[in-house]
Amino acid sequence: MLDRLVWLAFDLFFLLMLVRCVISWFRPSHYHPIVRWVENTTDPILEPIRRIIPPWKTAGLDFSPAIAIFLAWVIASVLAGILP
Repeated sequence: MLDRLVWLAFDLFFLLMLVRCVISWFRPSHYHPIVRWVENTTDPILEPIRRIIPPWKTAGLDFSPAIAIFLAWVIASVLAGILP
């Protein structure tokens, strides 16, 4: 039961990161409430990764969402394996 909850949380996190990536492709107004909410929700997770691997060091490509998704997957896998 708890492992399903962990995977549900991971799925929601993955969806949020996917929305963040799609938003960055279209450059909508940062004043839109949904865009602002997605950015405010994901920035605390992505900013520490960007400090370690800045986009200018990777030819302008921002790999921080992919790294965040991978780390979340590892954490979810460990938690799902530990929980009954």
